[in-house]
Amino acid sequence: MSAIGKRVIYVGPADDANHKPLHIEGIATEAGILPGAVIDYAASGAGLELMDDAATVFGKPLRVADKDQMRTKSVDDAWTVDENMVGIDLRSGEFANVLVASSQALTTGLALTRNATIPGTLVIAAADGTEEILCQSDETVTTTTTQLVRVKKL
Repeated sequence: MSAIGKRVIYVGPADDANHKPLHIEGIATEAGILPGAVIDYAASGAGLELMDDAATVFGKPLRVADKDQMRTKSVDDAWTVDENMVGIDLRSGEFANVLVASSQALTTGLALTRNATIPGTLVIAAADGTEEILCQSDETVTTTTTQLVRVKKL
């Protein structure tokens, strides 16, 4: 992931130097949660897990795993089970680098949604309104692997 130059998860808005991300914390309830993964609170309320809801489930926020900055970890270092992990609740107009599934031909402004097939990733949204649009791509790229892509929260 970082091979293409992504070093941060929260990119922020371009017009406000004082803007700060809305951080959340919780215990990682499963292994392998990478920074940039789409996450949600576990159903038990016990912590954070990879988002595995279908794109047709509406009303979920775009919540993204951050990197472990306290221990100087990179975007390639996954959180481990039972660690107190940090995430970001993205707000409208904010930018972040988020994991997008492989084989997605993205253009700037293309709508993205949750990917229930590969939990924690985004895919191109259906254009017919049957899937919740969480954000839009802010760069033109075709993903060859699951990789970090800059998105803008709607």
